[in-house]
This record gives sequence, structure tokens and C-alpha cells, in this order.
Amino acid sequence: MKDLSRFESLYSSMRDERITMLGVGPMSKRIVEETILLANQLKFPIALIPSRRQIECHDLGGGYVESWSTEEFVKFVRDRDYGNYVILSRDHSGPWQFKMFDDAQQVISHESAMEEAKISLAVDIELDFDILHLDPSLGLNLGRSELGVQEDLIELYSFCFGRRGGQSITYEVGADEQSMVPDLPSIAEEKFQKIANQLKSQNLPLPKFYVLQTGTKVKETRNIGSFSTHIPVKDMLSPSFQIPEILKICEKFGILLKEHNADYLPDESLRWHRLFGIPAANVAPEFGVAETRSLLKIAGETKENWFIELFGERVISKKRWEKWLMPGSAATDRDKIEIAGHYHFADEEIKEAIYKLESKIRSKSFDLDKILRKSIRESIDRYLRYFGYYG
Repeated sequence: MKDLSRFESLYSSMRDERITMLGVGPMSKRIVEETILLANQLKFPIALIPSRRQIECHDLGGGYVESWSTEEFVKFVRDRDYGNYVILSRDHSGPWQFKMFDDAQQVISHESAMEEAKISLAVDIELDFDILHLDPSLGLNLGRSELGVQEDLIELYSFCFGRRGGQSITYEVGADEQSMVPDLPSIAEEKFQKIANQLKSQNLPLPKFYVLQTGTKVKETRNIGSFSTHIPVKDMLSPSFQIPEILKICEKFGILLKEHNADYLPDESLRWHRLFGIPAANVAPEFGVAETRSLLKIAGETKENWFIELFGERVISKKRWEKWLMPGSAATDRDKIEIAGHYHFADEEIKEAIYKLESKIRSKSFDLDKILRKSIRESIDRYLRYFGYYG
């Protein structure tokens, strides 16, 4: 088991220096490897934040990233994290977060979805994940009331905390849908007070992190939330007022704010994370898009159009890009391929095609792996720089 007191010491020093801890979505094997290298070079914690769809336990069928099971993923990371600087942080664990429909395309029952979530969480605890994000918020889209979703959260928290090893886990909770317009601070405080009361009634401690909406939401390849706009939005407080107020709420309860969906924020917005004192923020699809764009760019520059056609046909036909599109989107096929390309890096046909591309362009003096890693590192580096990891 990782020495969490060491993590707490490192993370405490980050907070003292107002460094925002970065959570990196493991969108590909290269992104995982580059994250591990960066954390150990900088000697500061960086979190890897696998969702259940990306990485899932063997008994539930594994995830789409590298076809890794949770067991395989954890071993891969721990074997390479020689300085123990990588924080394994499960993202969005809760009902319907792995699959929503059964084989008959019917929505999985609440009972079955909760049972699957518990199976997944039990493996995470057994494998010594450092942070577990408990998120039953998808129930809000399926007819669960706000109270019902809060009850699901408490049930999952109690399940985890009651397992051997569960008491040594750091918990992150959230029961809201991600929104481009966050709740008013008074409403956010009222919601967390209800959760805190229920935890207290079950003799459960408060979590370390709470996911409050800061006005970040990702669509296509941009952030459409209020954090990055200077234009007033109806029913929304200015981020310069909103975020300090929700940080005060967290301080009042003795918890830490965790921001999700910080992808594609402009440099100015990233710089404000340290100025505001936002403790932690997650970024995921942007890094997968960066790798995909680099892959397509080098294939185009080396005139390997066969690869662009094959890869593009696979991505377009599988339609993983659909959920990312804005209503009435004008996204081109190329946009859709860039948005969803990383979902297919582990497809056997695509893996073989990438290997073939790598071999063909090597004869033209191009190192595909080196090019892709450079693009990934540059994308991650932008966040590390503005979040305070450098200097």
C-alpha cells in the first residue's frame, strides 16, 4: 500500500505554494507513460484519473484504453512509478458510469447499476487506489431524484468505508451534473450540508475533495463553460466572485474543491487557478485529442493517406464522437475523427495500422513514437506550467 502520509505531506506543500494538482485522463498508453515520467521528473504528485469506461476490472470486462483491466492498469503504473509520485484516482465511479444499457438496449436497473459500481469499487480498494470519486449523478438523467442520488452516494461511501482498506482511502464526492453555469454559492452550500448531515448520521467522515461546479464544460474541442468567458451569462455570477465564494464554502466544511472538465481552458483561465487557490483540477479528452491530431498530421505530411482513410472510417462509423457534439453542430468529419480518435487506439485493426504507419515513415526518417510523445507532453506541460509545477 502506498504511504499516504507521504502523499499528504507532498500535497500539503503543494497547497501551501498554491499549486493546483493536475489530474490526467489516461486516454492512451503513451499518455499514461508520459504522466508517470513527468511526475517523477518534477517530484510532485500528478493524478491519473481513469473513469470506469476507460479502465474497468477484469470481472466486468475491462475498459477501452489499451483494453486494460483495472488489475493490469494498476500494475503497469506501479511498476513504472519508481518515485511513487503518481496518484491513482478513480474518476466517476457510480451507477451507470460503466454501461447504461443491457444487451436488449434497456436501461440497466438501479439495483444492477449499484451492484456493478460496488464490484468495481471493491477491486479499486483491493488494489490500493489513492482516491475514489463517488459519483451517482447520472441517476439525475434517469429519473432519480436529487435526494435519491444523495442516498446512492451515501450507500457507496458506506460500502467503501466498510471494506478492509476502505478507511485508508481518500474520498472525493459529487452528486451534480456537470454544468456550464454553476449553482449559486448558497445552493451549493445547502446541497453539501445535506450530504454532510447524511454522512454524519452514518458515522462516516467528510470526504477530502468535493466536486463543485466552477463553470467548466467540454463540448467538441472547446470549453463552453462560464469560467473562460468574460461575457455575462444569464443566472450566472461572475467567476471572479463565484469561485472565491465556493472556496469559502469548502473551507467552512474543512474540505477541498475539485474541479472537473478543465480541458481547453485558455492560458488566462489556467493562470487564475493558482490565483484563486483551486486545489485540484482534472483534464482528460484534450490530451487524447492532442495525440490524435499529431497522428493525423504526421500521416498527412508523409503522404500516408491510406492510414487517414482507414482510421477515419473506423472512428466515424463507431460514432463515439456523438456525445461530444453541440446541438446543431457544424463539425466536419475531420473534427469528429479528432474528437473521438483516442477511443480506438486499442482496436486491433487500428493498432496494426499504427504499427504499419510507424514502420513506413521510419524509412522516411520520421520517429512516430517520439513525435506523438512530444505532442502529449506539450499538451500536459501547459497545465503544469500554469498550475505551478514549474518554478
